[in-house]
Amino acid sequence: MKFDEWQEQEAMVIRPIEQRLDSYVAEELKVHMKNIVHNGHMQIILDLSDVEFVDSSGLGAIIATMIALRPQGRLMVCNVNDNVLALFRLTRIDRVIPVMDNADEALRAMSGSDLTITKQT
Repeated sequence: MKFDEWQEQEAMVIRPIEQRLDSYVAEELKVHMKNIVHNGHMQIILDLSDVEFVDSSGLGAIIATMIALRPQGRLMVCNVNDNVLALFRLTRIDRVIPVMDNADEALRAMSGSDLTITKQT
């Protein structure tokens, strides 16, 4: 599994270069994200620009990242397509992991106090 990743202000932006976050890549995603947290990055933006599909395993890897960041870190996701957003809403993950339109919006929310901005429908 390949990733684009870069530091943007106080956040690490991670963009998986995958169309599917499923059982084939979920463990690798989970390990990669936990390594980022263990390296001291406590504010992470997961950019899902290339991701077209997420199954329960992929969702589990994202949730594992959120748990690894507790209690002081934050995770946001951005650039989520409609199918993935539907899964986030169905499972109510969008209530615990903010879903932003893009990385710039996520960065503004992380640096400010308003974390209630979510992807527009």
